[in-house]
Amino acid sequence: MRLWLAEKPSQARDIARVLGAQSKRDGYLEGASETVTWCFGHLLEQAPPEHYGEQYKRWSLESLPIVPATWQSTVKASARKQFAVIRRLLQQVREVVIATDADREGEMIAREVLEACAWRGPVQRLWLSALDEASVRKALSNLWPGAKTHPLHLAATSRARADWLVGMNLTRAYTVLGRAAGHDGVLSVGRVQTPTLRLVVDRDRAIAAFVPQPYWDVRVTLAHANGRFVARWVPPAPVADSEGRCISEASARQVAQRVSGGAARVSDVETTRVRQASPLPLDLGTLQQEASRRWGMGAQATLQAAQSLYETHKATTYPRTDCPYLPQSMRADVPQVLDALAQSDPDLIPWVQRADVDAQSRAWNDAKITAHHAIIPTSAPCQIARMSESERRIYDLVRRRYLAQFYAPHEFDRTEVQLRAGEGDQLRATGKRIVVPGWRELFGGDDDDAEVQALPALAEG
Repeated sequence: MRLWLAEKPSQARDIARVLGAQSKRDGYLEGASETVTWCFGHLLEQAPPEHYGEQYKRWSLESLPIVPATWQSTVKASARKQFAVIRRLLQQVREVVIATDADREGEMIAREVLEACAWRGPVQRLWLSALDEASVRKALSNLWPGAKTHPLHLAATSRARADWLVGMNLTRAYTVLGRAAGHDGVLSVGRVQTPTLRLVVDRDRAIAAFVPQPYWDVRVTLAHANGRFVARWVPPAPVADSEGRCISEASARQVAQRVSGGAARVSDVETTRVRQASPLPLDLGTLQQEASRRWGMGAQATLQAAQSLYETHKATTYPRTDCPYLPQSMRADVPQVLDALAQSDPDLIPWVQRADVDAQSRAWNDAKITAHHAIIPTSAPCQIARMSESERRIYDLVRRRYLAQFYAPHEFDRTEVQLRAGEGDQLRATGKRIVVPGWRELFGGDDDDAEVQALPALAEG
């Protein structure tokens, strides 16, 4: 009998379905030769200071620092029943497969249970990047030796112990000192929490200290035989700030009066062909930034939507990744993924049909792959109608970023025109002419610069 240890019940059900372990038991699912059980996240937690000695029950400077000689963990009160189930199952099996999330925290969740139960048998690792049936079957056919991912457990454990050492010792120290100074309450200190708080405070102070500085912008609409366009006055250094903006209202008004109704002469025209490669597929951080920019979604709301797309809808791959690249081995899955996109949304069929599956974007780079690859659609069709509005938005971003890898680069001519008007006042106009729409077609009018104009044909003089 082999035991599969998942991170949560929903994940266990997805794996058990493929393994054929469909008999429901109290805390696990059972098949002919496979048993699948689960955690509820961390079943154990690090023991508090008082667990290491009576002297730590009272908060005092004299008892610091607290550095455990042998680290200990305790089973959470809410997890005792499930922990007992896992411990009993471990006594009945010959092998364990860790099937928790494919990251450091997932590794730690499983390993700390195995250590607490004194498991000494063989361990293998199921490394899943998606929970659709095809992805689960593919991972099942390629189990990793447990030793391969054991360093992830060590990394997660080191991080957790560092958090404990900083949090327990400094929170006690600052609280004791605070009380001596008349502060009533706990002064919480954390390894990540406190530096982050400092960043927030510094930003708040900068906002509070900010003094708005007015500036003036002169825009001139010019008529040419080939069409109209807008140019902007370039203020000279004596009346400009460090960003080149005019800080003299009188100067701006004088220029506006001088150039109004007059003529302007082109002094220089420079055109550059720009070729923009498609943006990389999404990692979690970039996804959160995009969702915030487009719809004002918070980081947690974006993560929740991405997690639901992964766990519930089986529409996208593992979301907690910091890598925007894809391994070359996944190129073989491209036709299936594109087919799933078309089946999931008929409106996307024209875009899928125009995708060049042989295109080699910079996203396919084995050397850049970390623990996980980028967030992409799975090869399983999904029910978009069952998604919430937030989930549909996130899914659409993920699929369009993936599709962009199979479209041509976006090419355009960027033109900058220098002009003289009035009493030699310098004006500047910039324009953009699209040569090859390429991947930008997938994103409609979503341009980096909404003020970009198309300039008429101009020549010096």
